[in-house]
Amino acid sequence: MLRLQALVWSAALDQDGAEPRDRAASHRRGVTLGAPQDGLVPVHGRLMPEVAAQLRRIFDAVLSPRVGGVAFREEPPAGSYADLDERPPVDDRRLAQRQHDALATALGAAAASGELPTIGGAAPTLVVSVREEDHLTGAGWAYAEGTDEPLSPACARHVACSGSIQRVVVDSRGRILRLGTEERVFNRHQRRSISLRDGGCLIPGCGVPAGWCEIHHVTEHAHGGPTHTDNGVLLCWFHHRFLDRSGWGIRMNRGVPEVRAPGWHDPHRRWRAVTRSRTRLLDLVGRRT
Repeated sequence: MLRLQALVWSAALDQDGAEPRDRAASHRRGVTLGAPQDGLVPVHGRLMPEVAAQLRRIFDAVLSPRVGGVAFREEPPAGSYADLDERPPVDDRRLAQRQHDALATALGAAAASGELPTIGGAAPTLVVSVREEDHLTGAGWAYAEGTDEPLSPACARHVACSGSIQRVVVDSRGRILRLGTEERVFNRHQRRSISLRDGGCLIPGCGVPAGWCEIHHVTEHAHGGPTHTDNGVLLCWFHHRFLDRSGWGIRMNRGVPEVRAPGWHDPHRRWRAVTRSRTRLLDLVGRRT
């Protein structure tokens, strides 16, 4: 409160107004990406106040949309879990980690929006290359344009799951032998349908809305999983990127997503249907009354 009052008094007593300060600040603005260190890329810089305010609003939108989050209950109606009152699983990420993941979510949503300037006639696209055998076995490394830091095959699988895949066959000398067509993973019509069904990130307690989520292949594309609404679910960037490590399991039961919690949350490891769709929740409430 004292800090706010001091800022108000400072503005009131400054006869030159905000323009000189704003002009000086604009010269000092900037963001730089440092050299990779231990698998991470340091970020340094100063943001203009309105840019920082917008970034904080994005953090708030991604990290605090708790209204309508879905948790489990012991005896669900017709096999579905939609109890809004049960306490959700604890998010043990540090604030800095959650803000990092919110920024990753926003960057992905912006790149997919179609409203950014194009690069070479296409929307800004993260291009990741990996040897097919490494992609299938999880060994070796993957590489992305824009960074010299190698990526894990798990990262490559995450990018491929929510992006598009183009297979390029080269011989031992590096000559391109075959160039496959680009395989679009989920089109906009499928995304709308999946969003209507799931309502947002499927992991209970996560409130990231549908528009900010990625679509996850329940059976991986590399393992023959079809690009079909019966094989796609909504996950936020964090739960999609670290699904393998989180302990959460996802499967499809005749086209309906089911989630299994980690052992620390549910020692019985039961599969349970879950949704955040308002329409589905109304249906479930109607069955219970």
